[in-house]
Amino acid sequence: MRIFIDIETCATSRPDVRDRLWGDVRPPANYKKTDAIMKWEAENAAAERDEAVSRTALNGLWGEIIVIGFAINDRDPIILYRIGTELDLLKAWCETLQDEAEIASVGPSANWAQRACWIGHNLEAFDLRFIWQRSCVLDYVIPFTMPLERYPKGPTRFDTMTEWAGYNGRVKQADLELAFGITRTDPLVRGGADVGKAYAEGRLEDVVTHCTEDVRCLREIYRRMGDV
Repeated sequence: MRIFIDIETCATSRPDVRDRLWGDVRPPANYKKTDAIMKWEAENAAAERDEAVSRTALNGLWGEIIVIGFAINDRDPIILYRIGTELDLLKAWCETLQDEAEIASVGPSANWAQRACWIGHNLEAFDLRFIWQRSCVLDYVIPFTMPLERYPKGPTRFDTMTEWAGYNGRVKQADLELAFGITRTDPLVRGGADVGKAYAEGRLEDVVTHCTEDVRCLREIYRRMGDV
């Protein structure tokens, strides 16, 4: 059983984390004169603080999951998005995935979690690890195993980025789509880079559509790479 997965995240909503990050923003060390420091503060501090907060979207310690999309084998993608808390979303995803996986595996006795192959782009370093990290922060135990180990046993994980670019190599999913002639309909012009802004503006529907396209195109990329 193949599970194609993608998540969308946003920056921290915690005031205490924001305050710490803001407090860490300081002028360059070579700025010694009061006038120069005040000028830097006036011209750069606000943007630097905003950037420090926005970067938490990629950090499982502070960032938060807002959308989780997955598809099992050839079935339509299922997209779950945050309405209440992040913990509500995580629990709903676990319950939905278990139900769908057990159906695809012909019942719970099939022990689907031990036989599943998880597929994603930057799956190893981001999607699965971010989900696990957030579950730890939220004190929630995911009720099934995910292949997080450095060297998983058996074909339990397939990362399209690693398979294409090699260990520690990088390639954008959008570039693979372009190379393979895979087209997408995405309301976010810059793709994942626009997720945080769209979510902050209340455009959750656009983020959901973006995630749906990510899952759909991911599956096409996997097929073009040999469907191994």
